[in-house]
Amino acid sequence: MEYAFQQTTLSKHLSVGVLTGYLLTILNLLFDFLLRSLTNFTDSELINVSSIIFSSMLFMMIACLIYHFFYANFKMAGGIIYVILMGILTIVLVIAATGLNFHYTIPIYNDAARLQIEGYAAITGGFATIVIPLISRAAKYIF
Repeated sequence: MEYAFQQTTLSKHLSVGVLTGYLLTILNLLFDFLLRSLTNFTDSELINVSSIIFSSMLFMMIACLIYHFFYANFKMAGGIIYVILMGILTIVLVIAATGLNFHYTIPIYNDAARLQIEGYAAITGGFATIVIPLISRAAKYIF
């Protein structure tokens, strides 16, 4: 789009953070709905709708600032470094989530809570790893 002012790369990356935050929020809420409907897991002490909305936006904004740091300092190699680091971080967080233990009296709730954390880590990490660089590359067509 044409603007009367020149956008900086930081403003474009923050716009990408807002867009990916919205998309991630919708995907995480859809995952939450499907998980809770399939497992009858209704406990919302740890993760509920408001925490999903807030954390999805916050994580994507932070991820975009990290992407901007690598892009501004290393140009094209920065994008590759970012994807590698975020991919490794995603894998580490998903593996760490598999080791979580919960103390619910209903055994299936323990598995559902673990699956919930694993799913959020995988979806959020995947978005930060793949979608942010893709949308950032296409930002000149979107914003």
